[in-house]
Amino acid sequence: MSTALAKDVATTTKAALAAAVGTGQVGVTPQPMPQLNGLLLQLPGAAPVYLVLNGYRCWVPDSATFSSLFVNGATIVQDINIGVVSEGPAISSGAVLAQANGSAPVYLVTNGEKMWIPSPAIFSRYQFNSSNINGCAPIIINSVPNGPDLQGPTS
Repeated sequence: MSTALAKDVATTTKAALAAAVGTGQVGVTPQPMPQLNGLLLQLPGAAPVYLVLNGYRCWVPDSATFSSLFVNGATIVQDINIGVVSEGPAISSGAVLAQANGSAPVYLVTNGEKMWIPSPAIFSRYQFNSSNINGCAPIIINSVPNGPDLQGPTS
């Protein structure tokens, strides 16, 4: 992601998180935030990194999984308000990007299911690393249960 684009994404993300905090009457109730789909979030000074996946903040459990999914130098937005995004299931340790040999669809395989990445724009938004797509026999990818498709940002 270019530096200018990364700054724009960070600014937009921080504004959305701040707006969500401002809507809480007493405290803050976490809510799904599909407008942030594909972004990586981190509480400043804390180690955990989260991926906003279909509106939910999902913990990326270890550096090996992070490296196998995302591009080098992926933009991580640091903000104290990440708690306003509802927490979803953690990404599985060892989650991968997979594709059946001779087939176009690419999937995020995590938590025992495959999630179709329906467009290059969504793939790019999630900052996935195309050089880390694992090719496999169609029978293998077809044996993994379908999960929900990955969604791009929505308003």
